[in-house]
Amino acid sequence: MAAWAVWFLFQEITIYSVSDQAKLEQEQNTVHVSTQRTGRVIAIQASLGDTLNRGDLLIELDTKALDLDLDGDSRVSQSISTQLQSIEREHSLRNKKFSEDDKALGDQLRLLRQQHELQVSNQKIQADVKARYERLLQKQQSSELDYLAAKRTFQQMAMATLASEAAMRAISDRRDQLANEYQLAVSALGQRREDLQRQLTEVNTRIQQSSLAADEQRLRAPIAGKLASLADIREGEVLLAGQQIATLQAEGRITVQAFFPPALALGHIRPGQSAQVKLDGFSWTRYGQLQARVERVASAVQTGQILVELSLRGEAPPQLPLLHDLPARVEIATAVKTPYQLLLQRLGDLLSGQVESTANLLETQQ
Repeated sequence: MAAWAVWFLFQEITIYSVSDQAKLEQEQNTVHVSTQRTGRVIAIQASLGDTLNRGDLLIELDTKALDLDLDGDSRVSQSISTQLQSIEREHSLRNKKFSEDDKALGDQLRLLRQQHELQVSNQKIQADVKARYERLLQKQQSSELDYLAAKRTFQQMAMATLASEAAMRAISDRRDQLANEYQLAVSALGQRREDLQRQLTEVNTRIQQSSLAADEQRLRAPIAGKLASLADIREGEVLLAGQQIATLQAEGRITVQAFFPPALALGHIRPGQSAQVKLDGFSWTRYGQLQARVERVASAVQTGQILVELSLRGEAPPQLPLLHDLPARVEIATAVKTPYQLLLQRLGDLLSGQVESTANLLETQQ
């Protein structure tokens, strides 16, 4: 008796609100597929009801005109690329030739400068010799013939020195001319390179645009899912831009919708409470059950019921099929009470029922 009393006063019993009016709901992600450009249908690659992956081809439109433009622009791009490569080779050859010619002229100029320095030194010596013969001639200590020979030699050296200076100036002018010609040629090559690169950019832009336009003529599945609708079209038919041709439905997550009487839902069921879902036709002792959590409780009564939405938690048993609109039974843990509290609640319900019956009887008699 003592043990029974302890159980009666302190044993905790979980109270469930139960609904047999429940079902699984699968969220649908519907996407419509429309044409981007006007085109003629040349191939239909999918059928109604097919399960498609993202990127699978649905319908292919004619791209002959775009392919011709793309082929022509590709040839032009290849030709411009070849010209750019030729310019790069020419620029490299000009650099090499200029370096070689400038080096050769520089070597000649250094040699002439060395010769010029030697000539200037010899000319100074000869100038001293001529001046000595001139003084000796004035003193009549030397013949006029020796003086004239020394003078002629000095003049020859002076002429050679002037010729050497002229040769050095000519080589310097030639180096400057060579450098100017090189700069002009390099500038012309650079201008041609810029023009070709601008043309290549324009052609590549047209190629990208044509490629995108051709790809838009191949209508593909934007998402993975089931082909729910397909327009009645045939090969050879012309589709207009913006025309809807198909609808895809992607599988979404599974939720549970349950309907409870207001007396079991209002004040008892709240978001966050744990629940158990048992599928009709699948014995929970054999196949297991689904764990769920209350996400939302409707605030309004519809057709005498309160809608409660639940989300599945954890891993579902592999034997249970999670199919849209599958009926189920939902049990939501709403409270924990002792047998003593349950008895008091039951008595209170009975008494309130008797009071209501008496009040209704008096009202009827009156």
